[in-house]
Amino acid sequence: MEDSLKQPDNVEVNRNYPDEPPAIEGSESTSIRYTFRFTGWPSLSQLVAVAVATAVYTVLSWLGVVTLPGPAFGVSTIFIAIGFGLPFALWFGGWAFVIAYIGNFIGAGLLSGIPVLVAIPFGAADFIQLCIPMLLYRFFAYRFGVSPVGKDVFTVRGFIFFLICAVLPNNIIGGLYGNLVLLLTGQEPGNAFVLGWATWSGVNIIIVLIIGSILLSTLTPIVERFGLTIRDALR
Repeated sequence: MEDSLKQPDNVEVNRNYPDEPPAIEGSESTSIRYTFRFTGWPSLSQLVAVAVATAVYTVLSWLGVVTLPGPAFGVSTIFIAIGFGLPFALWFGGWAFVIAYIGNFIGAGLLSGIPVLVAIPFGAADFIQLCIPMLLYRFFAYRFGVSPVGKDVFTVRGFIFFLICAVLPNNIIGGLYGNLVLLLTGQEPGNAFVLGWATWSGVNIIIVLIIGSILLSTLTPIVERFGLTIRDALR
């Protein structure tokens, strides 16, 4: 009787989206696949999660600029939003472009008083800071044996990948781009450029290292468990 209940060896099991996949060797990650294929539109719960993430990032971006002004207009001394934006980007795949642009264009741009013609290119700064890490994680995390949604960030391998792909280059280049936009559009004086760039990059690096890593480690398994992460391009 017990033998009859066993699953035959030749029964094909769908392993694309297992409920509880085995861990990747040497990592706390799982083998759930995250890609950039287009497989349709997200569920209602995923759309709600993306909308909430967009609203949170926009509000935090606005509060960061208006409450903690930095050496340049549109640059926050302590931009807490970036610590939340990075996990949002890794969790929600292609929707990271929506979250990043709306958050920066509206929150750190229009709502903080930046003219619309300046806010349009200024909003693209977060494409560099949030979307490039998301793309690097989606395309290269599996090759390095780490989680594409960053939940193994506190392992040695996961932290090194996190540092290289989501902390240092994107914030340094994003800070350079954002301050160049402000400088070239007359929103930032030339003598404040270096200080603005250093403040933007340095503070964002610290915030992502602290807040971003904690959120990825603690909340990612929960978000994934509830089926809210975007496994392909948009769903």
